[in-house]
Amino acid sequence: MSNTRAISTEGIASGSVIFPEHVLRSIDALNGHTGPFDIVISGSLTVLGDETVAGLKLATASTLQNNNAPALLSYNTASGDVYFTTGSLGSGGVGTDGTSGTSGTSGADGTNGTSGLSGTSGTSGIDGTSGTSGDSGTSGTSGADGDLFTTTSSTAIVIGTGTQSLNVAAGLAYINGQGILIASTSNSSNFMRGRVTGYNAGTGAMSVSIQEVGGSGTYSSWNISLESSPGTSGTSGTSGTDGTSGTNGTSGTNGTSGTDGSSGTSGTNGTSGTNGTSGTSGTYSGTSTTALAIGTGTKSLTVETGLSFAVGQSILIQENGNTANYMIGRITTYNSGTGGLEANITVIGGSGTISDWTIELGSGAGTSGTSGSSGTSGVDGTSGTDGTSGTNGTSGSSGTSGINGTNGTSGTNGTSGTDGTSGTDGSSGTSGTDGTSGTSPEAQYSGSYSGSFEGDGSLLTGLPAGGVSTTYSPTVRYEALNAGNSGADGRVEILSTGTVYGGLTWSRSSTTLTITSENHGLSTGDYIVIQNMHVAYLYVSITATDSNTLTCTVAATGGTSGEAGAYVPAFDATSYTQNGVTIGAPTTGNCQVNSIQITTPTKTNSNFNLVMPTSISNGAGGNNSLYYQVPPIIQVWALNNGNQNTSAVITLNTSNNFNQFEVGGLASLVKSLIRLTF
Repeated sequence: MSNTRAISTEGIASGSVIFPEHVLRSIDALNGHTGPFDIVISGSLTVLGDETVAGLKLATASTLQNNNAPALLSYNTASGDVYFTTGSLGSGGVGTDGTSGTSGTSGADGTNGTSGLSGTSGTSGIDGTSGTSGDSGTSGTSGADGDLFTTTSSTAIVIGTGTQSLNVAAGLAYINGQGILIASTSNSSNFMRGRVTGYNAGTGAMSVSIQEVGGSGTYSSWNISLESSPGTSGTSGTSGTDGTSGTNGTSGTNGTSGTDGSSGTSGTNGTSGTNGTSGTSGTYSGTSTTALAIGTGTKSLTVETGLSFAVGQSILIQENGNTANYMIGRITTYNSGTGGLEANITVIGGSGTISDWTIELGSGAGTSGTSGSSGTSGVDGTSGTDGTSGTNGTSGSSGTSGINGTNGTSGTNGTSGTDGTSGTDGSSGTSGTDGTSGTSPEAQYSGSYSGSFEGDGSLLTGLPAGGVSTTYSPTVRYEALNAGNSGADGRVEILSTGTVYGGLTWSRSSTTLTITSENHGLSTGDYIVIQNMHVAYLYVSITATDSNTLTCTVAATGGTSGEAGAYVPAFDATSYTQNGVTIGAPTTGNCQVNSIQITTPTKTNSNFNLVMPTSISNGAGGNNSLYYQVPPIIQVWALNNGNQNTSAVITLNTSNNFNQFEVGGLASLVKSLIRLTF
């Protein structure tokens, strides 16, 4: 080889370079490989140690030849010398066969030869046939009926208030807080009414907080339904599952010495199942042509089939087109298959036999209140007593008779004595003084007046000069609170009604407005809306009172006196934070809140509490017990984008604080506009 480096025959001197190929050649030579790596020995070779040398050969060229005569190679085990002979071999005796030498170790595997050239690719196999299309998927199951609120239960329950637990049908639509009626199927007078506190749609387990009961005893067959109108339609049924995929086509046949054919294309997916039908909504209204005489007690009639009425529900049966003819009671039976309905009627209106009825849950319009009794007429003044008659004077005493003269002797008769003078008549008694005439009662005037009046009006008091010429509305609107920043930090606006106190004398000295209003009944700190005084219209607080006057602090502008002023007592916002507002009522005035509009500041929570007065005659309803609450109707808008917030709701308290209503579902970190209608 051209790059062969020779090893010195003088031995490896100190400092000589031993290259890798030198060592490899020695190894190849000792392993018996042929080639340019054989070790050529000239002279003598001494092998030391106890290593076994296998496959040691002597080159023929280095051995003396003797006419191609066989040579005998000898090895002296004592000295390690190798000898050979070139003479003819004698025919010695035949020795016994020596024992077989042990087999030499196998030589190392030779290096692999280079790979042969690749054969040419076979032709491609033909494509497999396409798989058949998969079957169409089955249609989806029909959706469950929406808003399922009518069911039954066989749980044995003792009629009573508090928490009651029972098992009803699974998969219904009850939610916490709904009003619910649980009535015995055998007698609707045995019932419990309350609110749902828990319902498991998977198991049908239900818990209810009962606040009102009717009847008594233990029953195990119940009808359960809501006390209000039906809910919205149920959601659409789920879509049917996809059909199974078609089977794959068979693989193409292999071409000659070629690669496998490509797999067949997958079958197309089956068509989607049709949507389930939408659930039906509960129906709580119907009509009837059954002829019924208006009256109390049991009434039977036929309505449409398949309605959602349940035993125990309140029902209104009313003549179509004439709401004055009606009957109100509770359902005792209803057959949804035939439409037969029976009710126990307790309240009626109108009379007659009617055959055109509308039927629905609830009660009819209340009758008009009776007219107030007329005021008592003023009492007549008492007639003056007649004077006593004067006493008659005493009669004068008769004069004494004159004495008869003595008879003269044969003389002439003496003269007759003169008559005594008559006594003088007594003086007449003085006439009694006439009794004083009874006084006519003065007509008093306070507040508004309508109707007719007999007389000249000269004795009416409290009227402005020229009489009453202006009528003021009892409904007033006013800003009860503005927390600043043009209302952006919070604002409360109220629309209310109250008694109008008119025809009032008033005066203003600088910023002090004094109003004369006899027996007004208001207190310091109450609010009023004044009209037609130093300004036309103003919401202001009362700073001082006595029994017949009111004092307010106003701006030092406008008129200074008048005799035709008016005012209406009003509500106020006694406290306000981002968490809620408290509405205060005046001491008197028969005021009623119609609506409240509240602007909240940017809130850090989602609730807002409204605290209302607790008076039917001077507030917004009793609001002092569970059944006297008057919750408002709510609407809310987000002021950052103007969108209506349909998630906002009113929550009632059921154990205490019945005048507090929580507005929930507000967006946090957003200013909101809340409108409450009572």
